[in-house]
Amino acid sequence: ADYILGKNPKSMSYLVGYGSNYPRYVHHRGASIPALSVHRSTVGCTGGYEDWYHRNSADPNVIYGALVGGPDKNDQYTNERDDYEQSEPTISGTAPLVGLFAKLQGNHGRPGIHHKLEAEPPSSYQKPVPVPSYQNASPYQKATPAVRAPYVSPQQTSKVPVVFTHSITDTWKVGTKAFYRHKVVIKNTSKKHITYLKMGIDNLSGSLYGLTKTYQKNIFELPAWLKGLKPGSQYSFVYVQGGPQAKVKILNYR
Repeated sequence: ADYILGKNPKSMSYLVGYGSNYPRYVHHRGASIPALSVHRSTVGCTGGYEDWYHRNSADPNVIYGALVGGPDKNDQYTNERDDYEQSEPTISGTAPLVGLFAKLQGNHGRPGIHHKLEAEPPSSYQKPVPVPSYQNASPYQKATPAVRAPYVSPQQTSKVPVVFTHSITDTWKVGTKAFYRHKVVIKNTSKKHITYLKMGIDNLSGSLYGLTKTYQKNIFELPAWLKGLKPGSQYSFVYVQGGPQAKVKILNYR
């Protein structure tokens, strides 16, 4: 990460938008072609290549957070738009770096700058039991969660094949404001394979990871790659917020 962000022979950041010396000629349409509000006309595939690809001017748009291909094995880097091997940003290259940043941020014990700072928890809120922070654990030791009793929605009767177990796996403060990392385990307690599960999450005010968001507010589904839940199997998702925990309810399943 240090090398990527500028600790290299060229003192150059290969993460677009980071630092003062980063790639200005990125092999990317969104970076090299002005926005429609500026250009006032659409640019087709052929036109984009013929009119914009080889321009000497720097990119009109900065695609913050894009990781370009980077230098060769000898630390040599040519910031040219038509050198796609060195100047093209890819999801496959950026994703591992984002994962590394997430791990470092998690170990640092503070929420990211895009986490909404919540108001003080209400007086009726009972602070959860703190658990060991991940930075104090050994490399292969998971922090022990402070498991609460499963939250059972009013809909969740014996006919509903899913149980939600809610726990808090980490807690920290930003000033006087407390934040919590919540983990929710979804377990199929039936004898049938659940292929679809739609959930509503009330009192959700922070960021959620592990579910697919629908077009409706605070309505989520299991990710498509999961292919459902087999009998006895389980899946977990997490969310981070201050104040009371969110409440999960089943809206539809099959």
